[in-house]
Parts: sequence; C-alpha cells; structure tokens
Amino acid sequence: MNRNHARTVIRGPLLAMVVLVAFAGTALATPASSFVGTLTSRATLAESIHFNTDAVKLQTKGSVDFVTATVAIAAGGSSGWHSHPGIVLVSVVSGSLTFYDAACVGTVYAAGSSFVESGVTPGLVRNTSATVAASVLATYLVLEGTPNSALRVDAANPGCAQS
Repeated sequence: MNRNHARTVIRGPLLAMVVLVAFAGTALATPASSFVGTLTSRATLAESIHFNTDAVKLQTKGSVDFVTATVAIAAGGSSGWHSHPGIVLVSVVSGSLTFYDAACVGTVYAAGSSFVESGVTPGLVRNTSATVAASVLATYLVLEGTPNSALRVDAANPGCAQS
C-alpha cells in the first residue's frame, strides 16, 4: 500500500467522525412544540453604556442590538432545550410557564412575573397547563449584527425527564 492510499484510508473514517460530532448537537436537540415566536422589532445601540441607578446596573462593552419578540405557547407547549447568546429578558403576559434549568429544577412564572435567560447553559420553557395558552414578551440584548437565526441555539436534553 502506498503512502497516499494509507492516508486516504485513515482520513475517510476520521472525516466521517468529525462530521458526526459536528452534527450531533443538532441531531440530539429537542425541538420546540406549540411554541411560536414572532420578532416585532430590532434596533442597534451603537455606543457603550454604563448606568447604575437605584437597583439597576446596566453596562455594555460595545454596540448591541435590542431585539423584541412575542411568543405564544399553547397549552402543553414547550420551547425545547436551548440557550441564547447575550441576555434575554422575559415578561410573562398571560398564562403560566415553568422554566427548567440544566439541573432539571423547575421554577413557575405566572402572568405578571419575569425571568432572565443567559449564557450557554441550556434551559427549557414549558406550559404545563392542559387548557390555558400562555404568552411572553422577550427582549434580547445581543452583540450587534447577531443574525435572527442565531438568537436561539438548540441544545440536547441535559438528562432531565422534561423534553
């Protein structure tokens, strides 16, 4: 066997493994179900800001985009496991939702409450009601130019009973 043929024999399986690993996250992702988001606005804050007022501190280190969306979650609907770049401020407008973190701990949020999603650790939002729909308003604070398609990063179930 010549050297080039030996390299080809080794590279073939190695390339297949790399492709498999690259797509494994997508293949293992848990899809959303009865969970529909609609982007309503997008604007860029071009300069860095630093506010420290009363109980609020907000600082950016460069240009960021503010992206707002409405999300409708049917009874029994689920976001699927996912994460977000930047920070997402979520206000529950109607109904009630349970947010599960990667440790499988669920926290219930009723209409009028809010929560924050951030970072690469996956979470899952579920409407546990069998009859009542829920809705939220979400404001994403992300690096300027983050494409709409990258506002949500699908993730595999971290081993929780919820999916």
